[in-house]
Amino acid sequence: MNKLLIVLGAPNDHLGNLSQIAKDRLACAHNFYSANNDFKLVCTGGFGQHFNTTDKPHYYYAKKYLTDRSIPADAFLNCPPSSNTIEDFQMTKDLVLEEKPDILVIITSDFHLSRARVLYSKIINYPKVVFIPAPSSLPEEQLLPLLEHEARALKKLNETDSI
Repeated sequence: MNKLLIVLGAPNDHLGNLSQIAKDRLACAHNFYSANNDFKLVCTGGFGQHFNTTDKPHYYYAKKYLTDRSIPADAFLNCPPSSNTIEDFQMTKDLVLEEKPDILVIITSDFHLSRARVLYSKIINYPKVVFIPAPSSLPEEQLLPLLEHEARALKKLNETDSI
């Protein structure tokens, strides 16, 4: 059975330290993979002023987090250097369509899930997909602005046919 897990990228700081959002997503991915180690993994994320200004792509830090926690390096497929959720899906679309997984799992933050689903359906729309929300451990004062941003972005996305 062909199984694929995509973990959407999140910020890291200028030293490569993962944000709490990234750690939450990767902890969820680690827990999932620990119980389902026949999946191939893809971590997304490259560079961008808003999430990674280091000399290594975000996926480098994400893979390191997971391999440091006993996920074998050979479990990973090529990871795209995307800079946002739209690019996450644009840059993984060919891989998904080539691999034709029997099941595709996408992990992102719980607060990001609705917008990620809409973007996924507009860009990839592969039918055998399951979204898993990574529970956010952010304090409420940090989570509220993210929820407001997601609500605005989702509203705008739903008001237009393009991305």
